[in-house]
Amino acid sequence: WYQRRVRKALVSTQSTVSSGINAEYGGIVATMTLLLLCYLLLVLPATALLSEEEEDALEEVIRNAIWQPVVENTVDELTRLDKSTKPFAAHATCGFSVHTDLSDYETAKQKCENSSWIGFPTPGGRKLASIHSELENQIASLMFQYAYNGQELEGKRYEGATNWAWIGLENVESVGARPDGAGKLVWNEPEWEWVDGIKMSNESYENWMTKKGEQIQPDMLKVGDAHQTAGRIFRKVVEGKASGIWDDTFKSKLHPYICKFRIPVHYVVFPELKTWHEAKADCERRGFYFAKIRNMAENQLFVDAVKRVYDDHRHEKKFHHENWIWIGATDLKESGDFEFYDGEPIKFTIPWAKKQHDNKNTKQQGSQDYAAVSRWGEWDDSYGTDWSRPYACQCNPHGVALNKEMEEINAEWEEEVSRTKDVKKERKAEKAAKRKARREAKRAKKEEKRQRAREEK
Repeated sequence: WYQRRVRKALVSTQSTVSSGINAEYGGIVATMTLLLLCYLLLVLPATALLSEEEEDALEEVIRNAIWQPVVENTVDELTRLDKSTKPFAAHATCGFSVHTDLSDYETAKQKCENSSWIGFPTPGGRKLASIHSELENQIASLMFQYAYNGQELEGKRYEGATNWAWIGLENVESVGARPDGAGKLVWNEPEWEWVDGIKMSNESYENWMTKKGEQIQPDMLKVGDAHQTAGRIFRKVVEGKASGIWDDTFKSKLHPYICKFRIPVHYVVFPELKTWHEAKADCERRGFYFAKIRNMAENQLFVDAVKRVYDDHRHEKKFHHENWIWIGATDLKESGDFEFYDGEPIKFTIPWAKKQHDNKNTKQQGSQDYAAVSRWGEWDDSYGTDWSRPYACQCNPHGVALNKEMEEINAEWEEEVSRTKDVKKERKAEKAAKRKARREAKRAKKEEKRQRAREEK
């Protein structure tokens, strides 16, 4: 019985981890899932069989425990990033934004696509939100509720404009008329398509409105010559949890809207020139964290983020300040031993630039105790109090959950480092052997000379 209940409770979590919407959330949910499974497999078999009501209660406990970290992370991101987004009538996480200016469907689409700045850059731009998993639906619902501060609905369900928000789902086939013989429900998956180009199928995640367990939306209602062909999500609070059911409606309706970033925000590079300490303070002022690079795969993600701000052109002088971006690493605690600003150790082999880090020291500038990363990914130690450079922040403090490709990048890098060390060691040994051979040859030559001299004498 518990296998059946667990399978039902965790079915959405499987799609959560595989969806890749936000790796930080996926890692948290996956970890919580493993902990719960350990509990269920070790403890529950020893318990008495539960009634159906008790099983339902247990399932709810499991689901709440799984989703609680997601709720906490979403609220944390919204609260922090309000420092940047509030002037834009928006609220944002590292992957979505919700906007409270009422707009019709097509206008909402344009607003998402025509602006990549909401107090911070959203690389690659945004689109009206496509929702492909329960995780994404949960985040969108939480954001929608947050935008209205948990307020009660505006009138009855279908009355208030702020009771619903646009998502990027529309009927692209049956737009002129309801199919012949259609009943209340008009639902044919391939006719519905997300704005990211993915069509619905019988395997797609969906959360259409139901009644007594039966799906009742979309119904493609007709009024005049218009049909309901656009999707929206409901803002409903049930004991503090998100409902997030979907409905179809007329594109002319005015609603808030939810955008999804084409590329989830992790590193955010700002081209303004600041000292290291000014950069750290400005990241925090904006609701971000000073950037950390925890492995070689993240180092590449960092370079990708830099390229979205700067083109391929770089200053001819390698150590020109605008070629280097401040990150949150320093060796202030112990010279030569770099760690992150909050004491977190750096656990991968840092790709230092050639002849770096050299820890130069001058009377005027002190020592080079602060790390910067070049546009092409090399690290350097620098004078953080005097030199002004661009800087990087990051949205989520947990870093990026590693996928297979990232693990391969990290493994290849450490293997390359190991090979390089071995080659250097071999070359060093070869040089030492050659020096030894030269010394021995020199001694032998001297001995031979002395021997000839003795023989001649």
